[in-house]
Amino acid sequence: MKDSLIQVQTTVLTEKEARTIAHIMNEEKLSASVQFFPIVSIYTWKGKLEEAKEFLIIIKSTQNKFEKTKKRLKELHSYELPQITSIKIDNYSQEYFDWIVKETRE
Repeated sequence: MKDSLIQVQTTVLTEKEARTIAHIMNEEKLSASVQFFPIVSIYTWKGKLEEAKEFLIIIKSTQNKFEKTKKRLKELHSYELPQITSIKIDNYSQEYFDWIVKETRE
């Protein structure tokens, strides 16, 4: 079966944590590229409405790497219950896909 392109998303509290995760994802070949940027999140946690400044992390990878990426994020993450989701990318250039696969090859 052909591999597919995904973007894994998580949020963290600090830029330092986002930067650390980004470096580790690339160094361990779990991603070809990671982007992060500040956001504001409003959510309910343990019955209470919360608002927090966070950093959204987008990890460019392949479906074949998702389980390893999820496991590593859980190890690295400071949150009790981190968001770890993936979005399948259906439309992309073959060259971009080839680059992602090449950079995540072990």
